[in-house]
Amino acid sequence: MDKIEGKPFGQPANDIEKQWLLDRLKTLSVREAYQLAAMMLTTGRLREVSGKEGDELLLAVLKLDRKETAESINRLLSLSDYEVLCPAGSYEQLGKYYLRYEAELPEAAIPYADLEQIGFRYEEQHPGVFIGDCFVVLPSRAPKQIYDGTNLDKVWEMDWSLRLRLATPAVPKGVWLCLPDHAATEADGRLGEIALALRELKAASIQECDLLEVRCSIPGLSILPDDYEDLEDLIRDGNDLGFLLEEQGQGMPDFMERFTAALEYEGCHRLKEALDIAENLNCYDLMQADGIELYGKEELTKLGVFQDSTLQDCIDAAGFGEALLEQRGYRLNAAETTYIRRNDREFQHLRTQPKQGWDMTMK
Repeated sequence: MDKIEGKPFGQPANDIEKQWLLDRLKTLSVREAYQLAAMMLTTGRLREVSGKEGDELLLAVLKLDRKETAESINRLLSLSDYEVLCPAGSYEQLGKYYLRYEAELPEAAIPYADLEQIGFRYEEQHPGVFIGDCFVVLPSRAPKQIYDGTNLDKVWEMDWSLRLRLATPAVPKGVWLCLPDHAATEADGRLGEIALALRELKAASIQECDLLEVRCSIPGLSILPDDYEDLEDLIRDGNDLGFLLEEQGQGMPDFMERFTAALEYEGCHRLKEALDIAENLNCYDLMQADGIELYGKEELTKLGVFQDSTLQDCIDAAGFGEALLEQRGYRLNAAETTYIRRNDREFQHLRTQPKQGWDMTMK
C-alpha cells in the first residue's frame, strides 16, 4: 500500500506510524496472536484493531489518534515479553506442562502428581491468563518505550528475523510464523512458533506446507523463490539470523550499525550472504562520520601542521579527514553516518562461494 487517506506514504510521520502498525498486525504469527489476546485481556489495549482484516483493519487503524498509534506500536514491540506455554489450557494441563518441561520430572511421575494444585501454584508464582489451550505468562514489568514518537526509522526489532506465511490445502489463506523459533532447537517437544503454526495449518510437518510470502526484519534483504528449494533450509537460516540478532554478535559493540553498513558496502540482498557477512564483521573497519573532524585533526597533528604558525586555522580538518579516509579505502554509507572499508583479515565463506565482484571487495 503506497498511500493512506490519499497522502503519499512516507510524508507525515503519522502516516508512517499507521503503515507500520498495519503491516505488523497483518503479519502476526500464531504465537503472537495468543500474546496479543493476553495483552488485550489484561490491559484493554489494541482492542480497537484486533481481529479485523482488510478494509476493516485499515479503517480501525486510521481512526487511532497520534498517542494511540504510538502506544500501539510500543505494545506490539513488547509482545515477546509474553511467554506462551502450550498445551496448557487448564490448571491440570499447566501442572503437567510444568512437570514435563520445567521441573523435568520423569514421565512416570506425572500420574501420581496433583496436577491441578501444581497448576494453581504455578499461576501464583507466574501470573498469566488462559487463552484457548495455552497459558500466557504476563510480563513482570511495564513495556519498554522503544518508540518515542520520532525514531521509528531507527527502531530495530531484534526479536525476529523472518516472517513466513505458510499454507496447506486445509488452510489455503495460510498463517504466519515468526523466526527464530527457540523451541526448534530443543528436543523436549515444547510447542514453539513452528509447532503452533503447523497445528493451525493441520499439518504434521513443514514438508506439507507451501510458502506464500516472506518478510525480513533487515531492510534490503529479500528471499526469492529460487533461493531455497527446501523450506527447512530457509527456516534454518532464518533461525540462525534470529539468534545472531538476539546475541548482537556475541556482544559486539555497535553490532547492528556494523552489520547494516557491511551489507550496504557489499551490495548484499541475499540471506545466505548476509549470514556470512554477520559471521565476518571483524573483516570491516568502521569510522563514525561525526568524528571525521577529530580524525582529520589527529592526522594533521601527526604531520606537525599545528606546530607551524603559518598553517594555523588554514586547513579544513574535516575535509582533509574525509579525503584521507577515501584514499585509505573507506566508503560513506547512504545514511552518511558511517565510513566503512574491508581490512586484510581473511573472510570465511561458510554458506556461500566467493563470486565475481565479491572478490574485488574482499581481498
